[in-house]
Formats: sequence, C-alpha cells, structure tokens
Amino acid sequence: MGNFFVLDKPGTVWGDYSDILIHGMSCHLGKSGELIQLERVGPYVPPISFPGISDVVVTDAFKKQLEMSDLNGLKFKPVIKKHIVRLDWQKWDQKAEEPFEYPEEGEPENYILEKPHSPEMSEQIGNLWEVVLEKVCKADSGYSVFLDNSSWEGQDLFMAQNRGYIFVTEKAKVWLEQNVTRHVAFRKVTVK
Repeated sequence: MGNFFVLDKPGTVWGDYSDILIHGMSCHLGKSGELIQLERVGPYVPPISFPGISDVVVTDAFKKQLEMSDLNGLKFKPVIKKHIVRLDWQKWDQKAEEPFEYPEEGEPENYILEKPHSPEMSEQIGNLWEVVLEKVCKADSGYSVFLDNSSWEGQDLFMAQNRGYIFVTEKAKVWLEQNVTRHVAFRKVTVK
C-alpha cells in the first residue's frame, strides 16, 4: 500500500490572521445543498486552500492541473463565492511580525465580515472548486489511519470517516510538493 500522509496547510507568520487572509472561511455559513459557501478576501487566492476543518478548495487553473495529473479518485464541485471582499494584503510586508492592519475588534474573520461583498472581486478571482474527498478509512488522534481495503479503492486524496483529517498517498504528496510546495504541509501517518 505504501506510505500515507496527513495533508495540511503550512504554518504562517501571523497565525489566525494569516489563515483567514490565505484560506478564507467555509464553515461560517455552512453549505447550500452540497456546495461550500466561501467567504474570503481577494484578489490573491492560492492555487489550493483549506478554508474549513476538512475542506479543500482549488482555483480553476489548479483544478485543470489536477485533472491532467495521474492522481486517482479526484472529483470536484463548484464553490459558491458567497462573500468575497477586496483586501490586497499581499502588498503588506510578509516578513513583519504582525499584519500591517488588524480588523476592528481584533477578530481575524472580521477582515471579511466587516466589508461588503464585491461582485467585481468575486468575478476577478474566477471559479473556485471543492475537491470532493471520499471517506474511506478511520483514524485515531495519534495520526494512525485504519484502512479498510474494501472501501479504499486507490484514491490519492481521501478522508477519515471519524475525523477531519485529509490523507494523501505518497504519490499525491510528491505531486503536490512539485506543484504547490509553499501551500501544503504533510505529516506521515501509521497505517494499521
């Protein structure tokens, strides 16, 4: 079966403030039917982001790269860009110990929630897609994955049924490291 890894977002210099600016939020509004309702800033959108506990969102361009890869079991759903605001934080000093500005009341999500939705910014960032992850294993809190060979059919990205972990095969890890190195992090897991 090979090696497996937990896929995660890399650490950031500004903690929760960076997380909101980079990834946005997908859990605040919940889903509309089966579709993520994303709230985020633009114009910068990384090729892959993690706006919720176990949500993976990709840009249109990166979706096309994934579709051309030889990764198994990838499926996509469109994302509803529910609340997109303009905040060009990429112009801030990225090496500073603190963000150039804080939102009112100090809550990171207020970078988004304090501003009105911008249809122009929503259009500018283009289509976004959820990577649909099948729940094909169980995991414990110590990053052990219990693969059930009857449910795992070789998917290169998948989830645990009982936890929010996103798992990838070594093949997917290598591909992601080659294509979006600075946007992903990995932890090796034990397979039981």
